[in-house]
Amino acid sequence: MEERREGSIRLRDGRTLTYAEWGDPDGRPVLGCHGSPSSRLERHVEDPDAYRRWGVRLVVPDRPGFGRSDPQPGRRVMDWPDDVRALVDHLGIDRFAVLSLSGGAAYALACAHVLGDRVSGVGVLGGAPPPDVPWPWPRWVPERVRSAAHRPTRAAALLQPVFAPIALRPATIPRYLQVRLNPADRRVIGRPAVRRILSETFTEGLRNGAGALAEDRALLFRPWGFPLSAVRQRVHVWHGTQDWQVPVSLGQVLVAMLPHCTAHWFPGEGHFLVFDHAEEIYAALRP
Repeated sequence: MEERREGSIRLRDGRTLTYAEWGDPDGRPVLGCHGSPSSRLERHVEDPDAYRRWGVRLVVPDRPGFGRSDPQPGRRVMDWPDDVRALVDHLGIDRFAVLSLSGGAAYALACAHVLGDRVSGVGVLGGAPPPDVPWPWPRWVPERVRSAAHRPTRAAALLQPVFAPIALRPATIPRYLQVRLNPADRRVIGRPAVRRILSETFTEGLRNGAGALAEDRALLFRPWGFPLSAVRQRVHVWHGTQDWQVPVSLGQVLVAMLPHCTAHWFPGEGHFLVFDHAEEIYAALRP
């Protein structure tokens, strides 16, 4: 089985940004924007050798405060493209696709907007739109999280105690999710390799506690800093119609807000459909 490659860079402001890579070093680059909580260890295949077979070079950086990347006090969604630019310059990557899972959608779309022609295309897996529109909340979301959305300037402080318990035992998150996911997702997470991937990436993402997670979620409740109508690249959105984490209605709103979007709806499937459809998803991101 292919070993992942890891590294870190020092950014202009002195922060450390850490990343992981899989696949063919000379393959077509895909920059992963991980979910929340998650980390650079987030991959979308059970067998990482698949990336080499597909000619893909997957690069996934830890966002600030997650994993081994330093925090960035007062950060915004629109700060992320600058970190990504520094990373791809360091790696000698000119053009690349961006692929996000769940809470990484805002960051992937920000990269497309800011980095322009360097981003060849965008993929969004189970993503939600910005807070320009009312959100239909999943039933399982605690009232404390919903109330935080209406007070975005205080959201991080409000969310910190909500997420603190899971930060103490992050490896149990897949089991926690199983009772909050639809049957298709429960089957996916029930596979040992998938459970191991998720447990490892959640544990690494929360190694520093719940602060980065609370901040990350809070940022998604505020304006992202750019209109989705300004995203000029082709965006592919993949969403399961039975996604109980991010309801498909949110995916439909996101699709309607993007001017150059191809939607892929998966009847009966859920939030983690990527583990069953990774090959076609990565194929769609070819330049």
